[in-house]
Amino acid sequence: MPGALLLCYTDGLVERRGEVIDTGLDRLVATVRADTPEVVCATVMSDAADASPSDDVAVLAVRRHG
Repeated sequence: MPGALLLCYTDGLVERRGEVIDTGLDRLVATVRADTPEVVCATVMSDAADASPSDDVAVLAVRRHG
């Protein structure tokens, strides 16, 4: 589908010790908005990632054109 966005991320973005994973997934879903891949990645990293994560965090967004 043109304009679709695929967001890939490592588990460090959504998993927290002592927290149900659904909480992290809900936090991510609430953060992601339709925008350019650069803006989506920057927003996700600033809003959903901890300031000092205990695990690796990587995010990749790809938007399909035409």
